[in-house]
Amino acid sequence: MIPYKVQKGNRPKIEDVILSCLDGDLQKIALDFAVFMRENKMPFKLCTSTTRAQRASYKSRPICGILVCGDGGGFQADSPSWIVALYLEHMDNYAKIIMNEGLQSILWDNIFYCVHYNGNAKGCNPNKGCAGGRTHIILGKEINGICRCRPPAWVNDPNEAAIKSIKRLIELEQKARDESKNLK
Repeated sequence: MIPYKVQKGNRPKIEDVILSCLDGDLQKIALDFAVFMRENKMPFKLCTSTTRAQRASYKSRPICGILVCGDGGGFQADSPSWIVALYLEHMDNYAKIIMNEGLQSILWDNIFYCVHYNGNAKGCNPNKGCAGGRTHIILGKEINGICRCRPPAWVNDPNEAAIKSIKRLIELEQKARDESKNLK
């Protein structure tokens, strides 16, 4: 693995990481998503000790993260793979739209559960203790065991339909943040 200081100095674009790690439909979909984020003024930027994990922000707050060929963030992959993590801080403001458009399943079906939820793991960070999963209500549905350290929804290897839903959720979150008086 390349040392963090070297990676940080190089600051590769997520598109270059995608091209080097993914192929076929996964590469096409991931590149399309990266272009969508960049065109909407939310380019991915290095956020951790690996160039494969990058985050996009809107109004100075994370809105989405991407992890390619997972070697960080608690995700391990033997084959090319990628994840989209959603930071939907104002979801309640557009919950009715989500339900009306049938977007709720992309969230409910992709919950990042705490490894302690079933009481049989050591935790998501070996250097810190874990407080265990939390109960959270997402779009009116009570979900138990959600990881406290990560955004609730992680979509693994999203297909074109999932990316379409993710893009729509991000657009709704942008609008809610634009309308919020508490953000810059």
